[in-house]
Amino acid sequence: MQGSTVRGVGARARARPDTSTLTGVGARETWDALAANPDLYVGDPVRGRQELESLFGRLGADPRGGTCVEIGCGPGRMTGALAERFDKVVALDVSDAMLERARAALTDPRIEFRAVSGERLDGVKDETADVLVCYLVLQHLPRRGAVLGYLDEFARVLKPGGEAFLRLPVLDDGARPRAWRALRALLVPPASLLGPTRRPEFRGYRLTGRELDEGLAHAGLRVVATDTGPDAPYRYSRDLFLRLAK
Repeated sequence: MQGSTVRGVGARARARPDTSTLTGVGARETWDALAANPDLYVGDPVRGRQELESLFGRLGADPRGGTCVEIGCGPGRMTGALAERFDKVVALDVSDAMLERARAALTDPRIEFRAVSGERLDGVKDETADVLVCYLVLQHLPRRGAVLGYLDEFARVLKPGGEAFLRLPVLDDGARPRAWRALRALLVPPASLLGPTRRPEFRGYRLTGRELDEGLAHAGLRVVATDTGPDAPYRYSRDLFLRLAK
């Protein structure tokens, strides 16, 4: 499915919410804890390769060559497959422990692993990426402003004509899903004591389709193709696959 925006109608850009209160410390602690427990968080490279091929295929793309920036590489489950496609892969993650696992598993000289703060794509220069891949990462960002801020960062690091490939859950339309999101925002912080998978930095925040449209318009990213998958494993959400161009 193709169109100019996610919802198929024009979206008016709004001023970007302030994200200065966002810190990457909670995200780093959360994902470091998950990296220390492979039984809890499994990064299977075979499945990663299959999901990457599915992502490109369902969006009608077969990108190769140039520089690819991978957002949230984790233990590197997709990184090796990306290195087979591109001349250089800049693999980013907020977790030092995840990066240690990835470096131990992958020694391909085409891969450069970098730690980021969780607020922005630190150290990645403007207009350096031919392709950007962000697969099941935005769903873990804890605030609306953080998700929208990452869309701005995607546009910043992409070259003119570069493309981004995303998979993320989007909140269903209607009052009930929005009410659930508001209630969930109150319930998640107290539950953080139960472990890393209960923290806001794991449970994340879901944008509505309209919020996503507005975020893409603000960032200056154009939708080339979209697809939807089965219902996301989150209440009142659906999986959305996006191919974006700068």
